[in-house]
Amino acid sequence: MSSSHGGTTSTDSFGFNGMKIFEVARDCLPDDRKRTQNLVETKDDVLFVWNSKNCCVLTLNWRAASVKKDEQQKYQTLVPSAPQNFTVEKILPSTEATFLALSGPRGLSILELPRRWGPNGQYQNGKECIICRSYNLDEHLFAENPNLEILQIRWHPASPTDSHILTLLSDNSIRVYDVDSLRHVWRVGPSPGLVSTLAGSPPGPGSAKLAYLSSLGDTAVDFDIAPPRVVSAATAMATGSSDDTTLSRTVTMMRDNLSISSATGSVLKSRMPDNGGKVEWPIIILLGDGNVYILCAGIDTDRPRLQGPISILPQVEDNYGLDSCSLIVVPSLPPTIIIAESNGKIHHALLLEEESPAERSLGELDSSLVIYPSEWYLQVLETVELELGLTGVDEAKTYSCPIHLKRDMLNEARYFAYHDAGLHAITLDFTRQLVQFVENEEDTSDRYPLFTSQSRAEYVVCTKALLNMSSNPVLGFALLQSPSGILLQLASGQVVTMDLISDHSLIRESKVSSGLKYSSATDSSLKQLLKDPFQDRIQSILKSGATQPILKLDQSSEPTPQESFELLTQATRMLREHYFVKHEKARQEIERRVHVLRLLKDQQLNEIAQLQEEKQQIRETAERLAENYEDICDKQNALFKRAQEVVRLATLRLPKGSFSEKKYAEMIEKIGNATKLLQKNVDQAKQKISAQQVQVEQKQKAQNEKIVTLPSKQEEIIKQIIGEMYLQIDGYVKDVKKINNVLNLA
Repeated sequence: MSSSHGGTTSTDSFGFNGMKIFEVARDCLPDDRKRTQNLVETKDDVLFVWNSKNCCVLTLNWRAASVKKDEQQKYQTLVPSAPQNFTVEKILPSTEATFLALSGPRGLSILELPRRWGPNGQYQNGKECIICRSYNLDEHLFAENPNLEILQIRWHPASPTDSHILTLLSDNSIRVYDVDSLRHVWRVGPSPGLVSTLAGSPPGPGSAKLAYLSSLGDTAVDFDIAPPRVVSAATAMATGSSDDTTLSRTVTMMRDNLSISSATGSVLKSRMPDNGGKVEWPIIILLGDGNVYILCAGIDTDRPRLQGPISILPQVEDNYGLDSCSLIVVPSLPPTIIIAESNGKIHHALLLEEESPAERSLGELDSSLVIYPSEWYLQVLETVELELGLTGVDEAKTYSCPIHLKRDMLNEARYFAYHDAGLHAITLDFTRQLVQFVENEEDTSDRYPLFTSQSRAEYVVCTKALLNMSSNPVLGFALLQSPSGILLQLASGQVVTMDLISDHSLIRESKVSSGLKYSSATDSSLKQLLKDPFQDRIQSILKSGATQPILKLDQSSEPTPQESFELLTQATRMLREHYFVKHEKARQEIERRVHVLRLLKDQQLNEIAQLQEEKQQIRETAERLAENYEDICDKQNALFKRAQEVVRLATLRLPKGSFSEKKYAEMIEKIGNATKLLQKNVDQAKQKISAQQVQVEQKQKAQNEKIVTLPSKQEEIIKQIIGEMYLQIDGYVKDVKKINNVLNLA
């Protein structure tokens, strides 16, 4: 473990330890660092760090800072206009990064974030110190109730102004705020005052009431918002809901804010009724005794319906979560509910709809609290038990601490659990099967997904080595996007940043596709053994089943010799139990493979010898058959020649031709005679044509030489007629001239 805070190491791949913002935050850590907090958050490319000493927020565009490694990117300081009267233990940016919630057990403050502009995407073009408007919510409420605490805060994903925040208090109530205005107070359990009265104790201080309520296990410890559903207008009016948010807008918000899949959104749209249904957001509420309730409400619902407790199947004797501490909802279809206990157990369950809800019931401890029959039930698929710290020599002793859960917004099949002993990454395998089942367009009425694969929990960072050693709690955990990574701030001031794989299923699918060519259901076990790559088989044997986290201990005090000896003993035991055994198994596998290969080699050598003998026999047989073939070919050629000679001689000795030959000869002779006759007729016709042509030419020549002459008498008559016509024409001409002259004179 390196104590240096500067530079990029194997546990600081983004180089955040050397940034000025964390150098300042390291000197301004909170005084109480004994339990897990969340004083670091990210939203897109903005990093928020709470300065506990100066009560301000440090911000940095971490993406621009990681790109400009040579230049030190300046951080900005956001100072709230109204100081907080409580200790901040959690910061949470809103969905659209418009507000920043500052929360602690004894108060809640909303910080209005300024606008961003400039080349580096900073607030107000990189102004060093900015005073931001802030609102302290319900200060008088906490002043009048000294034992009232805030347990959880969450921004509502369907807020039209990105300003609605839900706050869970220790008196079994959820308060809905719109920035600084209180909109609703929803009861999610029995009231402390009524519980103490029903129990027979006189009304006393608030601490006694809350303590009695917690001892009964009826105190809500966490809540989360599930994907919305559409209810009929009659049901919405009966419950006092006036939320007119449309389903299409809701689905769009869910895809942006809850990372819901396209298959889930399409199913929600298909369920929207045509009679003006309302959108309702089920709020999943977890009690300390492991019971789960659902509060069906919208943003503007006055009287929400509280349903529960939800049936949890399969039923077990010790229930699920006797010491429950946190809950998150994964927006799959159906939604996945993650419930964590302080002892390290995490339950994965599906939220399914009941076919026939029970009758309406009242609260057992509070008659004024109406609890409706549950429309859902939880089907627990698996339980994952996390290792809180490295296992010591005495395994009988167990360590427990509150576990905080956070979803991975880029991968809905993964979430993180951070606590006093470090950080775990849990990958859900059944969500991928649910998506494939929903997106399958074929008829799936008789086929349901079989959840055969188990989820995987990886211990990423360990901050507690032994049970008696002091822990190094997590003070801040945030997820980085583009590039993907995790950011962890520890109580010792160390900052751990690591790259993150976006989706483990891509690696799993590539391995499965590459291994398909090695699998065959019909092969024998020996053939299957030889088909599998031996290197992959040895790697799978040597692969450790237990993940070894990065060890980050508290450096403020040196461990005692006893603690060092226990740590060495634990490491030795880990090597013996998890590594030496696997190496011995790998050695046995190698010896087994060598023995099998030797047997196969001997068998193959015997088969080669047998094949050589068979090859020699086949060669001798082929030679003998070739000689016989040549002899048979020679004899066949000789017989063929003899047959040809016999046919020739028989043909020559025939006395006369056959009947067909005679017929053919007669036909040829007839054709010849007919041809000669036709030729003679053609010649005669040609001679006649020539003679006629000569006569025609002579007649044409005589016709051309003939001259036509008239008799003398006729000639004289024609001349007289022509002369008379000439005289008449001449007289007509003179008359015309005279008429023209007369007309001209006139």
